Amino acid sequence: MQNSGRGRETVQVRPEPSSEGAYERFLKMNPPEFDGSTDSMVALKWFKAVKAFYDYLQLDDKDRVTCAIFLLTKTARIWWDATKKVKEFIELRQGNMSVQEYILKFEERCQFAPYLASNDIEMGEHFLRGVWAEIKRDVQMSTAASYKEILEKERIVNQDEKKIERER
Repeated sequence: MQNSGRGRETVQVRPEPSSEGAYERFLKMNPPEFDGSTDSMVALKWFKAVKAFYDYLQLDDKDRVTCAIFLLTKTARIWWDATKKVKEFIELRQGNMSVQEYILKFEERCQFAPYLASNDIEMGEHFLRGVWAEIKRDVQMSTAASYKEILEKERIVNQDEKKIERER
């Protein structure tokens, strides 16, 4: 802030509008990087410094996240990348994938969230959250509880549906 020279009135100085993107303007300010230190004071000091840059540049939340990601190094970057993969696991839905494609993606992403699918029952619950409603209904009508049982029931349902389709 600057004093305008008239009593106690202060004027906040803001950056001039620019054709540069938020990230480019942010980088010009030489923000500190964060390496993932577990020292809470180091993390707090970094957070406050970066927040001051955000406020000065009047960045919106999306730009703040984008800029912060590029400041993460070493273990902080590893943590961020792992977090993204966990989010992909939690949000995974079958959508327009075949059941086999969905199973492959599901099992691939399970590796990044072992604490969310630490046993066969939890894996089954997460799997059912993402499959098509009709598959979920058919499996839930059975006694399948574990991931392996669910896959076996799904395989049987899939074979039955193919038979029904051929008979039509």
